[in-house]
Amino acid sequence: MKALVLLALIALPQLAAAADVVSTTPYVALYQVLTPARVIGAYDRLVAIERIESKTSGVRPADIRVVIRSKSGAIPVPIAADGRVNFPTTDALRDENPPVETNQPKGSLALTVIVALGGVDRTRVPWSDIEAGLEQARRFYADNVPHGTAAPKVRGIEVHFAPGSAATLTIEGRSERLLMADGAGRIIVTGDIAAEKENPTLAFSRTPEFIMPYTDDMK
Repeated sequence: MKALVLLALIALPQLAAAADVVSTTPYVALYQVLTPARVIGAYDRLVAIERIESKTSGVRPADIRVVIRSKSGAIPVPIAADGRVNFPTTDALRDENPPVETNQPKGSLALTVIVALGGVDRTRVPWSDIEAGLEQARRFYADNVPHGTAAPKVRGIEVHFAPGSAATLTIEGRSERLLMADGAGRIIVTGDIAAEKENPTLAFSRTPEFIMPYTDDMK
């Protein structure tokens, strides 16, 4: 299960011709991609973050409209300013397989499901809490890896802040180590780095947007 699958990244397939007013994709195609969001409830230290974005420059999440055309009525899918969504994933909709409409052109949208650590949305987090979440992530990958595919090895965490926020992370122990976010707002902390300190605590300059497992696939 490579990073592409772990992040469940797709360009919405089978869209209508560009000349059509709306583009559509079968609900089942999205249901399959949203597998991490459907099964994540079995792991109390993990959360699934669903996001939709356009690959077309200048298109904001606020410009995107998505509607599930169910037989029982239209189901609008709210999209937050940062692109986060919460797609309804029910067996009834899977069985009906209604079209999902968008106002964006063919092949221009990507739906991402990120497996992230839950309960770490604060500015100081003991590494023991991080490691407990990573242990569940290892189990999640092992439990959900496609048959015949090796589960990725979890090496640490990738911390995400808003791009350009100049955020920092201090690993506190008997001494301190300061890490700075890159231009995309990311900081990587491997288990080896954390092990340099005794019972370390992560101190963030601001609350991260999310923290996800860092695996071999992401190197």
